[in-house]
Amino acid sequence: MTSVKCSVPTTAERPETEAVCPVCKGAGWVSIDVSPGDPRFGKLLPCRACGAVARRRVSRFDRYSSRRSRALEQNFASFSTAGHASATRAAFNAAVQFAARPRGWLVIYGPKGNGKSHLAAAIANQLVEKNQVPVLFLTVPDFLESLRQQVRKSRSDGPDEYGALIQAAREVDVLILDDLGAHASTEWAEEVLFLVLDYRYRECAPTVVITNLRPEELPGRLYSRLADRHFSQLVFNPAPDFRIGNGKVTP
Repeated sequence: MTSVKCSVPTTAERPETEAVCPVCKGAGWVSIDVSPGDPRFGKLLPCRACGAVARRRVSRFDRYSSRRSRALEQNFASFSTAGHASATRAAFNAAVQFAARPRGWLVIYGPKGNGKSHLAAAIANQLVEKNQVPVLFLTVPDFLESLRQQVRKSRSDGPDEYGALIQAAREVDVLILDDLGAHASTEWAEEVLFLVLDYRYRECAPTVVITNLRPEELPGRLYSRLADRHFSQLVFNPAPDFRIGNGKVTP
């Protein structure tokens, strides 16, 4: 049986009232006590007892996130599939399954206002709050506007976080893009989104895409990746807009 021994490379300053993890002594990292021939010998691993490293990684990506205000309150328990909303059941089940085991890509598409964004936020909230998985929840129009602002700041010699935001979207454990296709279609916007999604496609990085458009209505380079059925699960949500009453929807 292996045992955990503490490895404390530095002593961090902290308030006297803050509890210190008895396993890692506040370092956030531990080493595994194994023989020199073991591949884990000498390696530092995040301390699961306190989860400090996981929380820091979550915070690093959450600072860019659209997971704010109302989105923080949206979860699976508050999502109803009763009545006319029963048409959302397939999308609901797919979202629950993805949140339990993020693998590949999940693409949920259909008419606006029928709960797709709620499901996207519910996935993000469960992964962050229950599992401490770093998630970047981005509403695409807001994401692109943030990048435009960073471009303007860099031109005026302000702090430039353009590259940092792009990199965060590329490398985060789970990326959730809400309202893809609701942005103004420009060559620049398409290039930015392709840069992010192509990287994640090649890296097989878990990704959720929410759109009001049919996948084939998206730019060809994006569609070819989103529609890869060996890698992506495409789920049509046929429910009408809950905000304006019932309507007829064709798949």
